[in-house]
Amino acid sequence: MLNRHHVPSLNELLGWLERAFAQHIEVEARSGRTAVMRLGGKELSLRDVREPPQLLTQELCGKLAEVAAFGLTTALTDESVAGTRLRMQLVTALAAIEATTGSNRERPHSDDGDALLTTAEAAAQLGMSRPYVSMLCDQGKLGEVSRSEGGHRRIRQSAVDEYKKCHLGEASGHAPVAKG
Repeated sequence: MLNRHHVPSLNELLGWLERAFAQHIEVEARSGRTAVMRLGGKELSLRDVREPPQLLTQELCGKLAEVAAFGLTTALTDESVAGTRLRMQLVTALAAIEATTGSNRERPHSDDGDALLTTAEAAAQLGMSRPYVSMLCDQGKLGEVSRSEGGHRRIRQSAVDEYKKCHLGEASGHAPVAKG
């Protein structure tokens, strides 16, 4: 059973959300105790404003971040099939982001200069699961696969590109042909 209280702390996410909202919210003081808030191309009139615009913007961003974090936590702890599907989509999206951008580490290369990919990076490029890519490696379908010092598979970028061209029809623009 999922429990909202067992979700890792979202404090760092709150900070990111607040900064993102701050880039899109502007509060301008008007005459008396009125102000105008601009958010996403919309203008909202505010009445009975007692705080300076900068403080009001900061408070609004904080509250919006709390609401967004609550919404994320609620969605991520949903025990339904839809909740499970959402979590799996999130994991897939995060893996794809990490595989394509990753940290700012230098990508390893083969002796001839070809980039070497992890199974997760290759899986993201091929639109497949990491275990399936590992199976393709074991079957020799992704060319010669090297191993890192830690024993992890490293796949040549050229082998991934060739597999896409031959098996996924990417170069020709045609749909993949099922082999029976």
